Amino acid sequence: MDYAVKFEGVYKEYPYYQHITAGLKSFIFNLPKNIKTLKKSRFVALNDVSFEVRKGETFGIIGRNGSGKSTILSLMAGVIRQDRGFMETNGRISSLLELGAGFHPDLSGLENIILNGILMGHTKEEVMGKIDRIKEFSELGDFIYQPLRTYSSGMHVRLGFSVAVHIDPEILLVDEALAVGDMSFQEKCMDRMLEFRESGATIVIVSHDMMSISKLCDRAAWIDGGRIMAIGKPNDVVMKYIEHFEHREGQPAAKDRRSAEAEIKSETDEVVVHRDDLHEVKESEDTQEQVDISETKKPSSWWDSLVVAAECEALITGDPKISFYEFLKKQYMIGSLKRGLGICNRLRGIEVNYVINSICKPFDVIDNEDEIARLTAGEWNFKEKYYELFLCVDLLHRMKDIDLFLKHVDGALGDKGYIIAMEYVGPVNFQWSDKEIKIADMIYAAIGSRDGSDDSGGIMKSAALSRAGKNMTGGVSSEEVIPMIGKHFDVLSIRYIGGPLFDLLLDRVIESLDPDDKKDSALIRTIIRFEQALIGEGVLGNNYAVIIAKKRHG
Repeated sequence: MDYAVKFEGVYKEYPYYQHITAGLKSFIFNLPKNIKTLKKSRFVALNDVSFEVRKGETFGIIGRNGSGKSTILSLMAGVIRQDRGFMETNGRISSLLELGAGFHPDLSGLENIILNGILMGHTKEEVMGKIDRIKEFSELGDFIYQPLRTYSSGMHVRLGFSVAVHIDPEILLVDEALAVGDMSFQEKCMDRMLEFRESGATIVIVSHDMMSISKLCDRAAWIDGGRIMAIGKPNDVVMKYIEHFEHREGQPAAKDRRSAEAEIKSETDEVVVHRDDLHEVKESEDTQEQVDISETKKPSSWWDSLVVAAECEALITGDPKISFYEFLKKQYMIGSLKRGLGICNRLRGIEVNYVINSICKPFDVIDNEDEIARLTAGEWNFKEKYYELFLCVDLLHRMKDIDLFLKHVDGALGDKGYIIAMEYVGPVNFQWSDKEIKIADMIYAAIGSRDGSDDSGGIMKSAALSRAGKNMTGGVSSEEVIPMIGKHFDVLSIRYIGGPLFDLLLDRVIESLDPDDKKDSALIRTIIRFEQALIGEGVLGNNYAVIIAKKRHG
């Protein structure tokens, strides 16, 4: 049995009790009518829900308040039972549904640890063996010996979290329990969750924090109105969730729309995204189609590969554990900006990550090819001092007049404006050198011979394509991008992320390898790191960079 949790056609309903609010006397006086109404008025919390959580998997569940997320966890924990369908769990369960539930207010924190551990199925000796670790993790100090009624609400949930995560469960259920205490304690909680994941435990997380879902989970499900709407890779499910609310708000995903907005409403978890290239999620009043997105197509180029993106993030931040968005917040205090303008010739949809990670609230987006062509030709009209962030990807070196364009961007940014650009910064109209081709062919030959096949044809084709050269069309030499940004803005940081092998080799490699396969992913990472080593030695040069700049004053 390779699953830890299994749902098959599960239904759960609750009756409405508003008929009793007028008082018991009124309810009894109109008993026949009220009973008849009660039978008809039932709230469907789960409607034909089916999915599996594999053993050792971290599984996330997202959705609005009232969509059925917590009901699913309550069924897993055995707190409630389904009305119909089949539900099974395999393994010892610890739940973080109501942190500190079952604690006695007159007992000390230490006594509550022992009591709670015994209630969870451990012997007193086993619990005592974990006391020191629980005390240290909770950071309660001498308060551990004080009655629980003297604790603040924050101290109460700290103790509850610390007990729950130290009983070594096989299945851990988490319901919005990652935002416990201050920032340092939240980081400890996240690290503890990652330890559980590495140990092979099964984790099911319900959260409104999209970043946590993306960071922790192997797969995720989106539930709405008691139905599973999508299930698959976390980033894909989050995008489906966001796209859904684009159409729910009645905004058509027109190909010719020039701007877009993305907003996450933290209190209700409603996400509104207006984008040029969203795909419609079909639904009616009676039925909602479940979308299975477990199988996603391979990236067509290195720009679309999550493996390459993760490696580039590590090059930018200097630490694989720190995301680019955490880097922006900590290093440059960039966050909670009001409105951004995103113009993305590549990496379409990347602005959603800026919204999810609280860098910028909404975005106006231009990523339609025709619109970008008009922009690069010199047609633009931006509102004065309307934006606080200008995000562009693979754009500036294509501008007909980059100097004039950046002047207009400067005028469109408010006093606290920032610019973040991911750009090609290599030479214009170049041909790869024989040295670069030789290195690429050497690597390609090694990859092609992994299965013992004759790859000489592929090598010759690769070399022929390479010698044909790469014509980087644009109004200016791409070598002028960074100096031109520096002319109009205060450059805070330049982080180089790649060289000629990205285009010469990585696109071909990604077509032939599966980035979801661990060995193939490791091979892609090795190529990137090998190129970085050659760049460091001066053998190769950088062709791509991320530039972070701030509006200049005075």
